[in-house]
Amino acid sequence: MPAHLFLNPAFPGYESVPARLLADISMLPCDLHVWRGPRPAPYAMRGGDPGKVVARAGRGLPFLIRETDADLLRGALAASLPRVLGDQRISPIERSKTAYLIAAKVLAPLFVGEDLLDRDGFATAHRAMESFAVGLLEDEEMIWAMVATMLRHAATHTHAINTAVYGIALARSIPLGSREAIRGVALGGLIHDIGMSRLPRAVLDKPGPLNAFEWQLVHGHVNAGYDMLVRAMGHPPSYGHIVVEHHERWDGSGYPAGRSGSSVALDSQLVGIVDAFDALTTERSFRPALSASDALQLMRLGMKGQFNDELVCEFADLLGGWKALSHDLKGADLAKLLKKAG
Repeated sequence: MPAHLFLNPAFPGYESVPARLLADISMLPCDLHVWRGPRPAPYAMRGGDPGKVVARAGRGLPFLIRETDADLLRGALAASLPRVLGDQRISPIERSKTAYLIAAKVLAPLFVGEDLLDRDGFATAHRAMESFAVGLLEDEEMIWAMVATMLRHAATHTHAINTAVYGIALARSIPLGSREAIRGVALGGLIHDIGMSRLPRAVLDKPGPLNAFEWQLVHGHVNAGYDMLVRAMGHPPSYGHIVVEHHERWDGSGYPAGRSGSSVALDSQLVGIVDAFDALTTERSFRPALSASDALQLMRLGMKGQFNDELVCEFADLLGGWKALSHDLKGADLAKLLKKAG
């Protein structure tokens, strides 16, 4: 799902809002508009009932909000996320689709903003991150539903969500340890690439190989991300080391410090593996997506030594084993294998 789906307005000064996101908000936090003429027109006022508004509008009608109201909407969406994840009246698949869209909407600005990270905006995103992590920890069925429905597009915020989902599944499988430790993997996975927002768009969107200077800029995103978190939160978060270490490698070939082996925290190793896996299995402008089997074989053989082989094999087993992966299963089929293995 491209970032512009959540961030770029359909009309200058406005943002598009899928109707599905509004269903679980208790009250409209801002005015809604529709664009059916030369410019957007008011449709529903702040304080209205979102359910009635969506039902009256009919299927497929796109809503808009003013860009200046975006933080109000994200705050309401963050507050609605626990209700969505805990709503047992609807199937895990439907809950996962809505929760995924809400998390993407709330998290997206963290990864594209050019200004300093706003403390209030980050607090809103962090509430959503906490709800997302807790929801998956409390409902195992949601993990498999999320795997079945996760989006495969080269957007940093959706990659972050995928990384967190895979990270929770692998952390539970090892098992990593306490519930708090697994929560740290989820939060670290969701925020691990926040420093990428400080890179020039020309580097992020470059269709070909990066040069040495551009790679140097990319390598700086891990420390930049950690510094952003400390400034926004006022203290180092418990999962901050994951942000710094997720590109360190088992053989010492990673960055920023070139640590190796067990000197890299186990949760950081884990996030590094699922981060690489999701990146390789996601289509990019310069290459097609690899199958799950090809991605893990590349990580184990083509990138031999970079990852803890025991963890890679554990992840392969979690995905159904090497034999099952050779059939290039994806989406719901891959989720079924994950659930069975877990």
